[in-house]
Amino acid sequence: MSEQNKTVVHRIVEDHWNKKNPALIGELFTSNCAFHTPDGSLKGQDGARQLYDAYATAFPDFRVNANDTLADGNKVVVRYTFTGTHKGPLATVPASGKQASVEGIVIFRLDGGKADEVRFVWDKFALMQQIGALAPV
Repeated sequence: MSEQNKTVVHRIVEDHWNKKNPALIGELFTSNCAFHTPDGSLKGQDGARQLYDAYATAFPDFRVNANDTLADGNKVVVRYTFTGTHKGPLATVPASGKQASVEGIVIFRLDGGKADEVRFVWDKFALMQQIGALAPV
């Protein structure tokens, strides 16, 4: 099961996020999937679309590089680096044109070959500094 779940997560990272294909949301996430992010929580496939749209709008050239992937049973963990150019608004932060690169960890819980819970941890403070929303320390 772990290898099958890694394959699903690989599709989320490569085919959905990196190839910018939101049409895969129904294939990759359960209808009641829960998303937990530093920005807040979202629910369902609409939540998957909101999360994708927010970051694809703010960083249209974004890329998620999976640095490490570990799987155990129905959970898959990815340590990743998110990179992109801030060309659109991110919530209330207007586009800055600045490059951003932030490392994070995402934990996927899968059910029936789809992600049912997704927990992101990333350095939101560093991201906000890099796009000019917060002063550097």
